[in-house]
This record gives sequence, structure tokens and C-alpha cells, in this order.
Amino acid sequence: MAFEKNVKSIVHPMAFPGPRLGNSTMLGEAPEKYLIDSINFLKRLNYFDGIEVTQIKDPEVKAKFIDALKKFKYITYTAEPIQLINEDNLIDPTDISSINELERRNAVNRLKLYMKEAFEYGAKQFTFLSGEDPGTEKGLRDRKLATGSLIKSIDELCHFNKRLAKKLNKKPLKMTLEIFDRSDEPGHKNQLIGPSDEARSLAVEIRNVYGHYEFGLMYDLSHMYLISNGYDHENVEVLKALAPFLNWIHIGNSVADKEDPNYGDTHVSMDYPNGTVTPEVLKDFLTSLNDIEFEDGIGFEYTPRGRQLSESVIKVAIAGFEEARQQIDVNYALGSYRFKTRRFLPEKIFYMITEEKKNNINKILQDEYRNRVKRPHPWDTNLVIIAADHPARRVTNVGSNETAMGDRQQYLGRIVRVLMLDEIDGVMATPDVMDDLFILNYLMKKHQGKSFLDNKVLIGCTNRGGLKGSMYEMDDHVTAYNIEDINALGLDGAKMMFRLDLETSQARYSQRTIEVCSQMVRRCNMYNIPVFIEPLPVERQRDGGYRVKMDADELIKTVGIATALGGRSSNIWLKIPYVDDYEYVVRSTTNPILMLGGASTGNPTDVLVEFEKGLGAGRNVKGCLVGRQLLYPGYDDPRAVGLAVSKIMHDNTTTEEAVRLLAQNRGKDMDYLTSKIMGVSLTSKEVGYL
Repeated sequence: MAFEKNVKSIVHPMAFPGPRLGNSTMLGEAPEKYLIDSINFLKRLNYFDGIEVTQIKDPEVKAKFIDALKKFKYITYTAEPIQLINEDNLIDPTDISSINELERRNAVNRLKLYMKEAFEYGAKQFTFLSGEDPGTEKGLRDRKLATGSLIKSIDELCHFNKRLAKKLNKKPLKMTLEIFDRSDEPGHKNQLIGPSDEARSLAVEIRNVYGHYEFGLMYDLSHMYLISNGYDHENVEVLKALAPFLNWIHIGNSVADKEDPNYGDTHVSMDYPNGTVTPEVLKDFLTSLNDIEFEDGIGFEYTPRGRQLSESVIKVAIAGFEEARQQIDVNYALGSYRFKTRRFLPEKIFYMITEEKKNNINKILQDEYRNRVKRPHPWDTNLVIIAADHPARRVTNVGSNETAMGDRQQYLGRIVRVLMLDEIDGVMATPDVMDDLFILNYLMKKHQGKSFLDNKVLIGCTNRGGLKGSMYEMDDHVTAYNIEDINALGLDGAKMMFRLDLETSQARYSQRTIEVCSQMVRRCNMYNIPVFIEPLPVERQRDGGYRVKMDADELIKTVGIATALGGRSSNIWLKIPYVDDYEYVVRSTTNPILMLGGASTGNPTDVLVEFEKGLGAGRNVKGCLVGRQLLYPGYDDPRAVGLAVSKIMHDNTTTEEAVRLLAQNRGKDMDYLTSKIMGVSLTSKEVGYL
């Protein structure tokens, strides 16, 4: 599950502010019993392995509290309460960013004092804030000077941290600056740092110029709606920019409604009715955090209000976090992974196919087709079959890339990447793709590799003449395999398609294509060849293109046409997209059904969820025949996605389990082809022509 290894931390002064929800914990004056009882509750809860604590003024109480903290593996000392309360106003509110050098030194010395206490607590991290923004009444001059003061202060604190750690024979503290809002409205903190872009620039300088790599930033979800990003508040996209510099994360809640008495950065409970951080916002935030592969701590910063109990607020926060992170597994996280087809099928192997074709490989190909090992009982189990027939009908787009499938090296590489799996049952293709696969397979066997076509179901595609965008698009002539070709080559099945346009002048072409399909079904029946029919109701769009009617009623009516073709229906399989109310579509026939995947969305969980639902709609759903959703799953690895699809189809597993399997298998066996055909095992840096 997402964030399984991250430290989960509780911000103790916020969760347990003091008896009767006072302020004594932040002031360092909470009673001993209250403090120890709070730690004992957290121990019984057995959820948090980290805790964020602040000053305790009474030495005896502090000693007992420190002893009680031994249960936690990660202790953070948080200086923000000390800086914000600024007891007795001894330090200027601009704190360590003060442009008054005397005030700045006083603020730095105060933090040094509490850094010593942090080591006494056994802390591994020290968090602090920048100090108030000086404003822009004099233009940007004071703000620039304040930023310079802040950099100087952080440099001094980091050097002090290292000297003190060396003296105590301990590791230096992780030094973490928390990002706050920069607004002087009620309920806001009005800190110099401030907007995330400025925080990032600061972190770059502290690390790269001053060499303090223990320094980093903390981003708090509850501040996201309070930090201005131009004309609007910040959003989860800031995490991508901050990623290299994030030491810590806080999740919390704030209130953006100015009429609400808790307006601002008040860290209301997760279920607060007027809070900015809804369950959906939390899920999106955690999804983005997972995408950047954040591995450090996540602090829970909520505080009880009114008659709320600390214990209840904490339990609600845990429940909300758990629900959100469980959805991440379903909603899928790619992180920084990028599948590179040319690592799997480099140019040298790709052009070997051309060389073999140039040398008249027809005799070898005939032998390859004839001598392949066929699956003894191909129809006994659910099937996962790759669809590789799109380019023959002038369909090469994947998302906004109009020619993605037109790159044959990419296309073949992705097909073989999936087909190499024993868990994938076969491929449906046009003659050009099928021949290329057999040539690659021949090259593999020639170099002592394993055949990736043995025991696979191979289906030949027939009618591809209805070219996308043409005025006769519904007139789908047989332009690829005919039934005699399929029989002669010993392929396992024939795939055909008709699209039903009943509303335009193209209707006559739909009728003609249905007749062509009927004749092919009869020919297949003569040879006892299974037929895979894709019957699609369509409608014309304003731009002249066609869209499939993703409607259960329309599909039900079209299924009845398909299964009545050709004199005998016993060899007919149907290829039908998943739609709402799929159980009614499934009940419209007794014939076996394979689900199609449709256009790629870039997120494989979309189709995984549909396949899981579709498989449960009826027992005659026998698998899937899927192309772009499998071969072009965004930046992900087609092989890993193929495993996930297979897990659902063959093992009836859940989408959550399938996605976990997907994540575990990204990038494996990338040298499947190169290690045999070229005798080279590629590293992650070896790409391109070899």
C-alpha cells in the first residue's frame, strides 16, 4: 500500500493542546499527567511511529516526557509554536529574517537554544519558520533584504547544528523550514516563506551554494489553500517542483470561508464541515505525493475545538488518511518511471527484420507458421489477447499523438513486450504485423532464445478497408487476411468488424459490410475456424468522424445482428466494449464475449476497473481483446500492465491487487530480446542503435 514505509507522525502540541483545549502544551506548561496520558494513548493506538514535540519548561516533567518518547522511532522538535507565540515579545516578529541585525542575532540565538533541547529529546529533525513578511510598503527592497537575512540565519543554524552534533557525538539534525502563507488576514501567519516558488529558490541556494544538504522544506496541505500563487491558491502541482527539497509533509485542514469563526490556518479536524481539505483533495494530494515518490515523514496536524476530544480527532484523521491512501493503489501511481521501447527493441534488432525480408524469408516464414507449437485447448480458459490491427485502417493515434502507432519500432516493441509473457494468451493482427512477429520469433530461436509465439492464440484480422476519415469509412472491405489465408497459415481464428450507422448516407455501407461479414462467417464455419466479431453501433460527429455509442441498449440491439450472421453461430465470439449496465448486454447472447479496451487514457487503472466489473457481469465474459490500453499505457511498462490485466482475467483478482502487481513488475526483463539476439544485456543507460 502507498506510504507503507513512510514515518507517520503526530504533531503533539496541536493534537493535545492542553487540558480543556487550552494552550498550555504549546507554552511548554502542560501538566505532567496530561502529557504522559497523551503519550500512553498514542502507544495504545499503535499507529504513529513518529512524534513532533516542542519545549517543556519544567525540568522534571521534561525528563519524564522524554523517557516516555522512547517508543517513537522518529522524534521531531518543532520550534514553530515557540516562534509564533513569541512569549513576552522578546523577539521581533520578523524573527530570523529580520533586516535588523541585532534582532536577527537574537532570533538565531533563541533557535540555537532549542536546538540543544532537540538533541536532549533525541530528535532527528528540527523544524522552524522564517519570520513575518516585512511587506512591500517600500517596494520589494525590504523583502529582498529579509530573504538575505534568512539565508544568513539558516547558514549559521546549519553550521551550529553540525558543530553541536560533533560535540555530542550524534548525527546532525535534519533542518526543515516550514512553508506558510504570506497574508496579514486574521487566522493567517503572514510569513516571508511564503510562496512555494520562493521556498524552492531558497532551498536551492542553501544546498547548492552553502552546501547544507541536511536542509529542506516542509509543505503543509492545510496551507495550500492559503498560499497565493499569483491570482489563485497553490495546488498539488507544487509538489513536483518542491520534490527534491521536501524533508517533511504535514496533512491538516484549514478554512477559507471568511465568515467561519475558524477562518484561516486553524488546523480544524479532518471532518470539519467547512474545511478546505475534503476527502477528494486529500486523495489528490497523496496521489501527487506518491507520484513524486516521497519517502520521508508525514505529520498529522489537527487540533480539537469546542467539545471535540483529542482522541476522536486523531482517529478521524487516521481513518481519512487510510481511506485516501487505499484509493491511491486503485487510482495508480507511476512515479518517475518511464518505459523506453528502444531499450527493449533497439534499432539494430529492428533493422534485422528488414534484412531478413530483403533476403527472401518467405520459405522460412512458411515453415515458422506451419511448425509453431499450437495450444492444445485454446478456448478452455479466459483469454487475454493483444489487438494489433489498428494501423491497417489508418488508425495510428494514441491520445493527442496522431501517429504514435505509426512508429513500427515502437509498435512491435510494445507488442512483443506483452506477448513475451506466458500469462498473455495471444495476439490478433494484420499480415504485416504477424509476419514481423514471426521474423522476430525466428531470430530469437536462431540465437537459442525461447519462442514467444508457441502456445499462443493467433488470430488474423480480415476487413480493414473502412479507412478512418474517408467518405466510405463504413464500407469495410476485406483488405488483410481472407479466410483462406487464415486456414492455410494455420491461424487459430478470424477477426472481423462491422460498424452500424443507421442515421446517415453511410448506412448502405454498413449494410454491405454486414453482408461481407456474413459471408466470412460461412467460410469460417466450413473450416471450423472460430470467428471474433466486433459489432459497434456508431454515430457521426460534427467533424465527420465517428464515435461508438457507449450505450447498453444500442449494444444489445447490435449484438443480435452479429450472432445471427453466417448460417451457424457456434463459432462466433463477440468483441464488445464495457459500458454501464453491462450485465444486460452480456445477457443479450449466449455466445462468449471478449471485452475491448478502447482508446488509451494514459492510466491503466481505467481499463482494469472496467475489466474487473465486466468480468463479473456474466459467465459468458471470457476475457479481453485489447490494443492501445495495453500497448500504450501512458509512460508505464506494457509488460507490467499486461500482467495486471492477466491477473484480473485469469485469477479474478481485484484492481487493487492487480495494480500492486503492476508496480512490482515495471522494467523487468528489459533484455529479453537483446540478451539472445545480440548477446547483450543492456543497462538502464544503454539506449538506441547498438
